[in-house]
Amino acid sequence: MKSATSLDVVPEYCTKPVAIFGCGNILLGDDGFGPAVAEKLYASGAVPAWVEVIDAGTSVREFLFDIALSEQRPELIVVIDAVDVGRPPGNVFEIPLDDIPVVKVADYSLHQAPTSNLLRELRDRCAVEVVVVACQVGEIPDEVKMGLSPKVEGAVARAAQLIEKRFLQRDRTVKQITEAKKG
Repeated sequence: MKSATSLDVVPEYCTKPVAIFGCGNILLGDDGFGPAVAEKLYASGAVPAWVEVIDAGTSVREFLFDIALSEQRPELIVVIDAVDVGRPPGNVFEIPLDDIPVVKVADYSLHQAPTSNLLRELRDRCAVEVVVVACQVGEIPDEVKMGLSPKVEGAVARAAQLIEKRFLQRDRTVKQITEAKKG
């Protein structure tokens, strides 16, 4: 009988060079943007074997903790989430980690501090490149309401295309990671 080693229990998303996490709550309108983009990427068939795409829902911190504690880590983490930063609804953009507020609050999404602090730790202490692709929400309801607003729904395909171009082409992705580690 073979005994388990630490490498036998490493989650697959820790062993691939690129891990992409779609974050958000599909029960709260536009907050479901991240999972919708993850689903679009799956459906496109464009995800290579060396990339792991995960619909993290509201559990991204658990995945990030696993990565932080693992002996193996991806070289690049891409987080996809909905945010409210006063831009036009449906606007897709990258948020530098240092521009995410460092407020200490309990959260279930990227746009609040414990998760952003953990992303900073992965970048600064674990040498993992971290990119946040965000979409400006149109509305996040106070009660359960599934489905994205029309402008955010339209942004799903744009975000998936951006991610495919920037992070799913091996030569370009390796060059980007190398440049980020240098500078």
